[in-house]
Amino acid sequence: MTRPVPTRRWPPVLALLLSALLAALLGGCRAAPDRAAPQLAARADVTGVTVTLSGAGVRRGDRATLTLFTPAGAVRLPGRAAQGGQLVLTAPYVRAGLIPFEVQYAGHRLRGELRRVPGAPVTPLTLKVGARGVRVSQVRPPALVLHPLDAQGNVTDLPVDTVIRRPDGVTLRRRVTPTHLTAWTFLPPGRVTGLLRVVATTGDAAGEVGEVDVLPGPARSLRGDRGAYRDIRDALGNPVTPDESLTVTARDGDWNVEVPLTPVEGRARSPAPLPPGARVQAEELR
Repeated sequence: MTRPVPTRRWPPVLALLLSALLAALLGGCRAAPDRAAPQLAARADVTGVTVTLSGAGVRRGDRATLTLFTPAGAVRLPGRAAQGGQLVLTAPYVRAGLIPFEVQYAGHRLRGELRRVPGAPVTPLTLKVGARGVRVSQVRPPALVLHPLDAQGNVTDLPVDTVIRRPDGVTLRRRVTPTHLTAWTFLPPGRVTGLLRVVATTGDAAGEVGEVDVLPGPARSLRGDRGAYRDIRDALGNPVTPDESLTVTARDGDWNVEVPLTPVEGRARSPAPLPPGARVQAEELR
């Protein structure tokens, strides 16, 4: 025969205490998510990145760590709540672009991202000209390269207006948009020698004047009489640059003859008369 197991009865006071303790534990479990998952807000301005945790569960003195994932690596900054209900984390990061971040708080990781756009460009704009001197006959003209920056050093995305004034009096205008953090354009020199000038503006910002010396092309024609050469010009008819190094080539029987010349005011004298059909050439600029 199986004997019945006696049922233990708790005293009424102890039963009330156990019920109250169980209710408190259940209430704490229900309140934990409010503390562990506060509201998350982020913004970027000229001072850096600010991330704010807010909610009833955020208490004064709570600690958190903000991590920014930047192209140069992770940047971690700790912080502490100065008041109940809100915890503010700041990072002095001012680079433009997409900024993923993570906040470690109360044993949890809260993730997000924000995008900073470049600010307005500032003066002065620094013009980078590919060559300070170029021949009118050069196949590829020099280029202007520009990185228009805002006050934080970010390349802005506003269009850049360029104005080119050539030695022949022609004015060229072109608008270019920065691509891959660079705004650039070619500077067509024309067919006349002299000084080419270029200026650039974007937004309210302007820069210095860029200059390029437009030089004659390689010497292609000359007039000679008893070893004296004059009226030395390039293929476009521009007089050669004074003191430019030239070389006159010719054939003398089975020999190739090369004679250096240094013209002054478009004239030069050979140390010896050259055979008919002599040709003049100059160094090519790169």
